[in-house]
This record gives sequence, C-alpha cells and structure tokens, in this order.
Amino acid sequence: MTTLPTVEEIPFHGWDGVRLSNGLINAVCVPEIGGRLMQFSLGPHDFLFMNPELLGKRFSFAEHAGDGTLLHWKNYGGDKTWPAPQGWDGQGQWPGPPDPVLDSGRYEHTTSEASVLMISPIDQRSGLRIRRQVTLRPGSSRLQLRLFFENILNQTIRWSIWDVAQLACVTRDGKLNDDCWLYIPTDPARAQPYEVMFGDDNPQYQLDLDSGLLAVQYQGIVGKIGVHSPAGWMAFADRRAGFALCMQFPYEPDAEYPDNGATVECWTESPGAPSPIAIQSPGYILEAEVLSPLHTLGPLQTMMQQVVWSAAYCPAPIVAVTDVGCVHQPLSVEINDAWARVQGVFGCFLDGRGEIEFLDEAEDLIGQVDLGPVSPLRALQVDATLSASSDARLIRLNLRDADGAYAGTLASVIPAEMD
Repeated sequence: MTTLPTVEEIPFHGWDGVRLSNGLINAVCVPEIGGRLMQFSLGPHDFLFMNPELLGKRFSFAEHAGDGTLLHWKNYGGDKTWPAPQGWDGQGQWPGPPDPVLDSGRYEHTTSEASVLMISPIDQRSGLRIRRQVTLRPGSSRLQLRLFFENILNQTIRWSIWDVAQLACVTRDGKLNDDCWLYIPTDPARAQPYEVMFGDDNPQYQLDLDSGLLAVQYQGIVGKIGVHSPAGWMAFADRRAGFALCMQFPYEPDAEYPDNGATVECWTESPGAPSPIAIQSPGYILEAEVLSPLHTLGPLQTMMQQVVWSAAYCPAPIVAVTDVGCVHQPLSVEINDAWARVQGVFGCFLDGRGEIEFLDEAEDLIGQVDLGPVSPLRALQVDATLSASSDARLIRLNLRDADGAYAGTLASVIPAEMD
C-alpha cells in the first residue's frame, strides 16, 4: 500500500525542523537558517552535506554578515536559493555569500498535508523576497522545489533564480570519496562544452566526445565550471553507495541565462585544498547548481523556477533522465522471428511495476510483458528473451504506479536502429 506523505515539526540537531516523508524519502527543512533543505535521503542514503561544526548553532545578523568575505560565511550546508549573477561590481550582482538575509535569515514557514512553504525576510539590497516550497508525492522518490522571487522595491530589478545543493562526497570513515560523479549533458551547438569559472581546467572534468556527456569526478580540487545544458537534467551519483540523485528543470532555448549562458554550474572544494582565494572548506563538497533565465521584474512582480529531485538506486554513469526514472544502460532489443531479447539497466523513481510493450508501425499494441515490481531502492535490470511479433516497430519500457495506472515511459527503442 502506498504511504501518503506526512509533514511534522521536529527538533533537528538543535534547530526547529520540518520533516516530510512518504515511506521512501525523507526531507528535512530548517526555515530558521535561510530556508534550507538540510536532509534528503532515499532509504539509508543521505545525499546532502551538513556542516558538523555548525549543527544547531544560531548567529546574529552582524555575525552572519562578518566582513563580507567567504571566511566569515556560516556555511551550514544543505540546499538553498540565491540570486544570480553573483558579483561584487555593483547593482545587479549579488555579493554573497555571506548574506545575513537571503542565505542565513530566519524564514517564516507554513505547512500543508504534503508540503512546506518557507518565506524569507525582505532583502533591501537585492529587492527580493524568496519563497521556497518543498512538496512530496505518495509512492515516489521525487521531491518538487518551487522557487519564487518577488520584487519588493518600487523599481525594476533583474535576477536569475539560482538553486545550490551541497552534496556530500565522503566515505563512511570520513575520507574523500573520489567515486562521486556529476553527469551533465552539454550543448553540441557550442564549440566550448563547459566554461571554467574559477580555478583551472583539471582532471575532474571529463568529456565523452561521442555522447557529449560531461562527467565531473569529485577529487576535492577547488574549482567551478558553468555549462549551457539544454537537456534539462543533471545527475549526481555516489558510485560506492550505488545511489543517484537526479535534478530536472525547465530549459528555455530563447531565454538569456547568467554567466555566459550557464543553465547549470558545479563547484567543488575540500578541506586544505589550494585555492586562488581564501576559503575554509568545512568538508568534502560538490555543489550541483541550477539557474533560471534572467527575468526583469517590475514592482510586486513574481517569477518562478521549478526543480525536481528524484532519487534511485542505480549504477553510474547516468546517461538519461525521465520523469519516472534514470538510464544507465539504454534499452536495446534484438528480434528474431517471434522472439526478442530486451536489455537495459535503469533506476526507478516510484514503487509499482514495469512492463515491456511491443507496438506495430501504427503504434498499436501487439504484445505486452510484465516485468514485475519496481522500486527506487533497487536497480531495474532488464535482460530477458520474450515472445514477440516480428511486426514490432517500437518497443517501450513503461512503469505503472502501485494502483496499476500508467506512470510514464522510461525508455524506448526502434528495432531497426539496432540492426
């Protein structure tokens, strides 16, 4: 039976937290430290970094502001929302962190049956009030982030919504985990697949020229890249643990994005690593960052960006992401007379069942095979020889939810493409 989401106020490491759970995933928001999402876990695996030195600690406005440098930033960890572009050249750039209002201010919050809404204080410097709504669905490992910027000034402002998740790259014994990866599809229309924004080009950034998939292997080097990625997804994988966290977001091809067109960015750091500027890293951290297009807002106008997180147990690399799952080994098929061998390896974002459909040239159903139960807590490994018609022109791997309703297509293949 599908477990309905629950929302409850809880003590969390000395703070006042709000926990959302649906039997598959747990998420904990801490409104009082910048409206952060501080925990996101599937089963036993937690993806987010939390700074152990700051657990439960609270600071004054002046302490959060410090001298304005990164050395005085109270980096709690977790996931938070900032304005972009970042910079220190004047109005229209966000000179943080630190930021005692949007990054670290006390957010108000309200809850409903399946979500929590966190609302920032008013920030006169940027002209913004931020709202972050976190929502779960039953029977799914998907978490919906709806992020809003509201212009509170009596003048026009222009910002991008920049969501920043700090992901933990650490082994069970507290050491650097260099088998954590971030997979980002690049834009084949661009001569430069990624741009180094901070530090040097280094061995962390590994591009597959055939697929255009950029793999960032975490090695603790301090650096940052920006990527114009039109695919609308990226995927983080802890290959030692076997778990993957996929992020999906809308892509607007005709829109202007900050930082020379970056739709996603990745920052990496670790304690004691050499850096062009002074930082004091609290841990082994990879940041997966999503940026919205730049929007011009008049007084009291609002903009919104949605980011959906989905978790699954799945081998890496991750080469594709859909609304119902992620792909490690794409679907392939060999048809010989009335038999078909279908193969592929996937992660699933829901509890339910998998099925293979065979369709003819008119895409009418001519055969169907039940693959049995699926779950986000185990990989779906398809390797089966199935009875099928030689008239099949399209094979689809679909998922159904716990009630038997069609949830979505995870992968498809045209047999002729496999000849």
